[in-house]
Amino acid sequence: MSQRAPTFIGHLIGASFGTVFVLVNASGLPTGVAILLRILAVVAFTVVLLGFLRTSRELRSAAQPAPVGFTRFYWMVVALEAIALFGGLALLRPIEPAAALGWIALVVGVHFLPLARLWPEGRTQLLWIAGIMTALGVLGLALAFSVHDAVLVSVVSGVGSGVVLLAWSLVQAFRTLTGRPTRPGM
Repeated sequence: MSQRAPTFIGHLIGASFGTVFVLVNASGLPTGVAILLRILAVVAFTVVLLGFLRTSRELRSAAQPAPVGFTRFYWMVVALEAIALFGGLALLRPIEPAAALGWIALVVGVHFLPLARLWPEGRTQLLWIAGIMTALGVLGLALAFSVHDAVLVSVVSGVGSGVVLLAWSLVQAFRTLTGRPTRPGM
């Protein structure tokens, strides 16, 4: 493969979840803003998909093996994430329903920390995502327990997390599609 920055399955997964975060949680915003954000999310996802397809095609044409990344460690991280996610939701929803989305953003953010260990070539990005999404989750939880406003939590923890995931993936896909090289730590 050329020195072009690759868009891998992790970028596509991140863009998928980012798109869902925006599509589902923008409903509390003014209609025009919500529609615009949803359109931008779908466009961003489409660009990431194109970047992923280009990377896949280049890997196949160069007869290079696909990158390995879904190891036992990865699946252990995902399993722990699911347990924390659903266990925490079961505990939080009866106490403060508005806290659910803050908890989701927090758990998803924290799960990027061990993934940064798994994929050192993207460590810097993954640590930034972990930090920002964890902060959005904590902020969402604080808002839920202080102002009890599910719409505000949806915008902060839901739309905010979606934008973070989409932006990370979109930057990489843009590099893939424009032929820009990978920068160190990316």
